[in-house]
Amino acid sequence: ATSGRVGGRASEANAAMSTSPLRVAVRIRPTQPHDGKNSDTVVAPLGDGRLAVRHGDVAKDFSFDTVFGPEVGQHEVYTKCALPLVEAVLDARNACIFAFGSTGSGKTFSMLGSEGGRQRSSQDGILPRVAAELFRRLEQSKALAQHASGVQGCAAYQVRASFIEVYRESAFDLLGGPVSSSRDPAQACTLREDRDGRVFAEGACEESVRSVAQLLKVVARGAAARATAATGVHAHSSRSHALLVLSVERRWHDLRDPDPTRFKSQVARFTLVDLAGAESMERSHNGAVDAAGVGTNLGLLVLGRVIHALASNERVPYRDSTLTRLMQTCLGGNAVTQMLACIAPTTRDMDISLQTLNYATSARDVRLTVSSVSVVDEIDDDPMVGDFEDIDTDLNRRAIWIETVYGDVFARCVGNSADPLLLYVHGSGPLNSSMMWNHLELDIERIAKERGGSNLPTRFFNVAIDCPGYGRSPGNRQIIRTYPGGLISSVITALGRKSAAALIGSSQGACAVFNCALEFPAFAHTLAVCHPVGHAPQRYDKIWQPSLLIFDVEDAGHPVEVGRQMRRYLQDPRYFEFARSVDGDWECQHMGEEMVALLAGSWQNIKKKRKGGQRDDRLPELTRVAGGFKSWNEPHNGEWGAWCGIGEGAADPEPLQSSDDADAWRAELDPGTNMMVYRHVRTGRCTKVRPRGQRIVVDKLTTAGASAPGAAPSDVTSGIAAGTACFTPTPAEPALFESSDDEDSEVEEQRRDQQAREATDLAEREFAQDACDLCRAVLVEPLRLAGCRCALCACCMERTVRYTRQCPACGEGVDVDGKVPAQAVGTEEWLERLRMRNSTPELDAQQDYLLQLQLARTRVTRILLEYGSVSKSDGSKTSYTSFVRVVSVAGASASVKSIIEKVDFNINPGYSKPTATSKEPKNKQLGYAFEYAMARSYPCWMTIHFQGALGLPKVLLEFDVQERPKVARRIVIQLPSNEKGGFRASDTISFDAALPRNAWIRCAGTGGRQADVEYLPEPGADDTSAHYAAPGPVFAHMPGVVRETKSSATARGRSSGGAGSVAGSSSRGPSGQRHRSTSRPSRPSSRSSNDN
Repeated sequence: ATSGRVGGRASEANAAMSTSPLRVAVRIRPTQPHDGKNSDTVVAPLGDGRLAVRHGDVAKDFSFDTVFGPEVGQHEVYTKCALPLVEAVLDARNACIFAFGSTGSGKTFSMLGSEGGRQRSSQDGILPRVAAELFRRLEQSKALAQHASGVQGCAAYQVRASFIEVYRESAFDLLGGPVSSSRDPAQACTLREDRDGRVFAEGACEESVRSVAQLLKVVARGAAARATAATGVHAHSSRSHALLVLSVERRWHDLRDPDPTRFKSQVARFTLVDLAGAESMERSHNGAVDAAGVGTNLGLLVLGRVIHALASNERVPYRDSTLTRLMQTCLGGNAVTQMLACIAPTTRDMDISLQTLNYATSARDVRLTVSSVSVVDEIDDDPMVGDFEDIDTDLNRRAIWIETVYGDVFARCVGNSADPLLLYVHGSGPLNSSMMWNHLELDIERIAKERGGSNLPTRFFNVAIDCPGYGRSPGNRQIIRTYPGGLISSVITALGRKSAAALIGSSQGACAVFNCALEFPAFAHTLAVCHPVGHAPQRYDKIWQPSLLIFDVEDAGHPVEVGRQMRRYLQDPRYFEFARSVDGDWECQHMGEEMVALLAGSWQNIKKKRKGGQRDDRLPELTRVAGGFKSWNEPHNGEWGAWCGIGEGAADPEPLQSSDDADAWRAELDPGTNMMVYRHVRTGRCTKVRPRGQRIVVDKLTTAGASAPGAAPSDVTSGIAAGTACFTPTPAEPALFESSDDEDSEVEEQRRDQQAREATDLAEREFAQDACDLCRAVLVEPLRLAGCRCALCACCMERTVRYTRQCPACGEGVDVDGKVPAQAVGTEEWLERLRMRNSTPELDAQQDYLLQLQLARTRVTRILLEYGSVSKSDGSKTSYTSFVRVVSVAGASASVKSIIEKVDFNINPGYSKPTATSKEPKNKQLGYAFEYAMARSYPCWMTIHFQGALGLPKVLLEFDVQERPKVARRIVIQLPSNEKGGFRASDTISFDAALPRNAWIRCAGTGGRQADVEYLPEPGADDTSAHYAAPGPVFAHMPGVVRETKSSATARGRSSGGAGSVAGSSSRGPSGQRHRSTSRPSRPSSRSSNDN
């Protein structure tokens, strides 16, 4: 399947109904052997939706929405005809596609594919592709809704299938049990109409399906019961019409509803109609009257009348036929409908082809009224453009996108997806990728084909991934190191499996394979590694899987001593050593052979467990087409070729450059429907289709359904736990659909067990924690934050969270209990253990430091300001609101409203005259605010003028508006209590806020004109721990308060210089650096002039 184009066409927001034509496409099948050698081709496409029929005196041209020539493949037919209908169903609209044409014109091939859809391949028809896209998109939406809301089970879906046959004007349920061969009308279903006008077969069975494989089994079962017979044209010609209805039900909890037992439900239906072929009695039955054929033609005749009546605005005879009665909603009601007319190109079929074309021409005049239109996404560029399918259909080399909770993962594939899975993970070389495995995959397929039999499959499904941040996969390269088990198990599950027959790795990829076997042992049956890197090999004594290890004794980057330790600890190793100078590239020549031998020796056990790496029908495949043979075979962006980079050593990968936030897509969750919409950060373009291979940013929601203030958005390409310091169990909502016990897969049980183990490990680590997560000093009067569960000492709390309301260690927003940060639950025993500690010099020093911080707070006035911007996209332009507000005032008699005299806003800092001035905090939420719309972000410098009685300088915030929905940071302005500042009205402190950050500004009291500015590092910065390890200059300009002595600082393991000194650096530095600002007579004319 392919995704929607990034940025579709938005409809009118208040449009409840829309009118659109019934879209008609024509497909010309290739000539077939049964057409006869003397049959000429008389139908040809002309381009631009036109075709011509030329034979003898016949010369006719036709025009349709789309014409597919004989050379067009299944993917293009699906993309243009069916994918827009999938979008309609996901947008809560009904959809229908029906294939029309004579017997043998290619209807079943177009709808199901080769062998009726039973053999999954590049020849898949519309139904398998529609189902794959539906399951993938629904699963993706559910996962992202849970990630964004932080609530497990907040949204769920169910797909149900019903299969109705129309035979001789009676409707029969093909799934409800045996259908008598006589088709007794007494067994037929009664047609009913619900209050919404939908006509349905009463009592027809609806079966829940969870994957493409399950759906195709249901279709095959129904098709086996369908009436067929041999005719003069087709050996198994359909003697009836059939309607397959996929009911897609979404249920969700409204996150704003306090009652967890209430949920909302929405059902959209996708109807696929397989019309029996129109036929003549002469050709099909040698002139004999056939009752089934008459019934078939009657339905088609009435369908033609209905289409003509709809096009002519006449009375529509829906009730004249059972077929048209069941299709009433699709043709004249609330549904987006596509007609696919299939014709043969030869002289033998010219008459019936002309009838089909005339039939299709009249259908183009039908106008459909469809409700609930909100967004119509355009179709994405076909990933097969410029590419081609593998001519070796057995190998079927190609590329796919795998959708995981860690982002989209690019993969190269060899083989059929129904065969047992072999999953390959590359090493950490800077240009390494899935391409390094191309030769090994072919070797394994060749050897398995030669040796396969009862003890070994003859074919495997080989999938080599580009780990996040490598090759074509977006994301952070540290994911495969930090979450090896999570990433690999997520890939396996997204491929519709409970396990892989083998995990194969090289270098750091081998380390990831071993770690996955330790974290999720049931996901792998065998392991194979070459030149592996391993950490603490003694842990490998828990790995029971048969394991192949290959080492080069001359490779210093992968010491053979480590490999020999692995051999000693692994329970079932197959170990090989070679010297490259003597044996050449031994692993390249022999790894495939040894891998097949490993699988053959273990296959009898493998095939009995968790389906032996084969596809599980209960799990959807979350994959999309990424390319054909060319994408598989050619390197991308300089990546190494096959078997290259295997000796790159164990060095850490080069650090990645930070991603361009402006080119990212933001996933936004509607709390009312729990559906995701993707909005481009820079352009504001919107789509409901997840952009393929792009960086996705997900905004976390609070329980109220709004973005958490101050909380940084998480990048889903950076892993599940991006931006969090530890694992936190996800709260769950009541189940939205009932499920039987046998539907609980072992994968889910495994994940629940893993979550329980992680929760236990977390509790043990938290109980044993003695050091602050920020400054790394011993914890004194600590607080474990309720949201992120980071533990901070009271000293760091005084300097950060008390004022910033943002965790300085991980960046998460802080939950507040009343007016103070909330303590996490389950910390009583930990706090009691810390209280019972014996005194140590470092603990005493920390307590002394805390007393001084608390004393300082009582002797100063602190004004807490918040500044930032809010953005709201409106298509081509984005409205940005810059703001400053006074949050609180402590230690002074002045009120919040009497602090600021005015705020100047200047979007052209080169000019001294401000763009706008705000003298009142007119915005209740933002305070002093200025709104301006522009197509891109821009500088908006804000000058804060304080009331003259305070004696404070102006503060110039050199700010750039941000393209996130809301960015807010805080500044604490401090001056001695009961004193006013000694600054003049013209004095200005320049504050570098191009990258918004929290800070302190400590001003001298009466008689002084100095101020210390301390920028607080953004969470995750390299210098964060070092910055907070040194005592802050909290006592600057405070007479009577003793600053920390060198001896006490030494006892705490810190240096006493620099940070606490009044004479700090005199130039503006990077995040976390302090500098000293002096008075300045006038405002700078450019940004560079604010250096002192």
